This record gives sequence, C-alpha cells and structure tokens, in this order.
Amino acid sequence: MSRVNSPASKRTRRNPDAVTSIPLSLHLSAGPNPGELRRADAAREGSEIERGVKQGGRLLQHDIVGPGQIDEADPASDLSEADFQAWTRTLRELPQRGRLTEADVLAWVEGPLRHFFPFEKFIGLYGTLSGGRVRILWFLSSGHDPEFLAGLEDSFDLKMRGCFEWWVSNRKPFIVDMTGPVDEAGVRRFITRRSLEEIERFSLGAIAAHGIIDPFMLAGTYFSFSGVPGAQPRRTLTALELIAPVLHMLYLHTKQATKSAVDLTLLTDRQRALVDLARNGLSDKEIASQLAISDHTVGNHFRAIYAKLGIGKRSQLIALLK
Repeated sequence: MSRVNSPASKRTRRNPDAVTSIPLSLHLSAGPNPGELRRADAAREGSEIERGVKQGGRLLQHDIVGPGQIDEADPASDLSEADFQAWTRTLRELPQRGRLTEADVLAWVEGPLRHFFPFEKFIGLYGTLSGGRVRILWFLSSGHDPEFLAGLEDSFDLKMRGCFEWWVSNRKPFIVDMTGPVDEAGVRRFITRRSLEEIERFSLGAIAAHGIIDPFMLAGTYFSFSGVPGAQPRRTLTALELIAPVLHMLYLHTKQATKSAVDLTLLTDRQRALVDLARNGLSDKEIASQLAISDHTVGNHFRAIYAKLGIGKRSQLIALLK
C-alpha cells in the first residue's frame, strides 16, 4: 500500500538514541561510465524532464566521482548496455503532465522504476538543513509499515542519523547492510542503535539511498529504497546516480513556482541557522545554548536579520516564514 504523509499529521516522536559503535557496510559510489552515459544520453529525448536529467547526470558524474573511485577492471562497476536500454524505456514512461501530483510520482516509482531497480519499500523526502538540524517539508512513502512511519521525526539533529549525516557530508549513494563491518574503501562506518533496531524490527533488508542537495538553498531531496537485491552493489550504486536526479525533478514538478514572502538568500549561513531555530519555536536563550553563543550575540544577529528583511520583530519574521 502506498502512502503520502504530511509531517504535520504525525504524532510526537521519540528522541533518537545516541550513536553507538555498531559497524556496517557502506558501499561507496562508483559513478556511471562516460561512454555508456553518452549512449544513454543519445536516446534520452522527448520530455522536459528527460532533457534536465541528461544535463544533471553529467553534473553528478563530474562533481561526485573523484579520481581512483572507479575500478575499471570490475565489470559490476558500470551498467551494461542492456541496463541502459532498460533505463531509457523507464524514462519514456515518465508522467508527461505539466504539474504532477504525488500519486503520479508513486505510480512511476512503483511501476516502471521498480522494473528497472527492484525494491520492496520506498521513502522520498524534501527538507532543509540549518543549524545542524534537518527539517522535513515533504514526505512520500510506499510499502512501509505504518508503525515505522509514525516513528520518523519531522525535524531531527543530523548527528542522530549516522548514515544520513555521512550522505550529507559525502553526497554519494550508499547501501547499508549487515553482512560486513567496513565500506569498499576499508573505512569503518557506524550507525545509530535506533536505526539498526529499525532495520531488524521492520525487516527493511538492504537499504540503498541517494538524493540531490542544493548548496545555495541548504535544502534537497533524499530517496531511500529498502529491500534491494544484495548482489552487484556497484550496479545498484551506479543506478542510483541515474535515478536520484530524475526523482528530484519529479518532486520539483509537484510544486508550483511561487515567489516566497521572504528572501532568505539575503542572510548569511549563521543567520539562516538562527531563523530556522526561531521557526521551530526556540527562544533566544535556547538558541544561544544550542549554538554555544551568548544571548547578546543572538540579539545582535536577529537585529541584523530584521534589518535585511525589512521587519522589526520576531512575530513578523515567523509570519513571513509561514
């Protein structure tokens, strides 16, 4: 059963447990083969979404894949010609309407995408990152247990989700499983005890995840597939490099382009962090404590914020952010 979830409708969440040193395997991205991408690009014509994905795929390869990450002798590090043909067919079945609905996105995920990239359960989300906290603004799921979904927070400290924190820092696709203690580079990785318990309790199996981060907005999309096949992890990671920009653009097509009442790009990173904490209802004293600064410094920051946004007090700021 598929579900579209609104963060506002969730119950009060449990506080996540602290990080515990439980190692698991995080398989790092290998990235698509340029020659194969060019052949796939040649067939990727038609819709506006497909043209955007074609450009985005190349940007991902250039920005994410570093020297020495691809083992050219490993046949599983790249998708085969048949895989790219299947991917092209999957793209041709993208919904073609101008503004899409969440139901349109789920129909493509559960149908054509699942044929190309087998999985059991899916989560897609869009959120912002500020002051070390993630705030979820959009949430979509398929196949997950309602009890599991009810335990997910609308806002959480990045350090409380070890794998998510690793992804934000590295911006590469990964697979979490419990068959090995290290990643492919021989680096030991860790997961929160709570996340490990979720994998075991809800039979999530191997989880593959990736997304797209907009560094200018400090926001982005994140997509998680549970129950992916354990064989050929390099193929799974390469496929995620192709899938993530498509899902990101599908998300954008579910939203109408509207002008925000407040232009947060005028603010510095520190000022945006304070704004996000204020939006979450924290007082000046609580903000000072969380950011390890004085109350006086918090006051100075907010006076600068109000001047840039043309307002005079906190209530006006909160009203603009709604």
